[in-house]
Amino acid sequence: LQLHSLLLCDYALTAQDGKISAIGVFSQINIARLPATHGRCFIVAILEAAPGAHELSFQVISPTGKPTLQQAPRLRIEVPPTATTANIVADVKGMRLEEIGRHRLEVRSGDQILGTSPFTVNLILRQTAGQA
Repeated sequence: LQLHSLLLCDYALTAQDGKISAIGVFSQINIARLPATHGRCFIVAILEAAPGAHELSFQVISPTGKPTLQQAPRLRIEVPPTATTANIVADVKGMRLEEIGRHRLEVRSGDQILGTSPFTVNLILRQTAGQA
């Protein structure tokens, strides 16, 4: 298995012909306070893969090295004998964010990290009316 692309987006779907549409690709999340919960996002991964079954998992790692997805997506994919790539779309609901800073999205096959993609969580302080 070799990872070609890994990204986070607001929404993704796979068409009948196998093409992926990723909408609202992002590399930062702005929050008003900690802890925060990011309601929903999608992970898109494109892999070069040998035909057959493969087990994959996804995890978000915080700046201090802690896994943040309590129910990390785990997938079993079946690559047909005539294919050389696998397109994966995983729906992530309720991603808990307890730290600001640079996080990373990981994709693994067993204990092997196939690749990572960074994203940043920013704390945005909102001004209340009348304050400058």
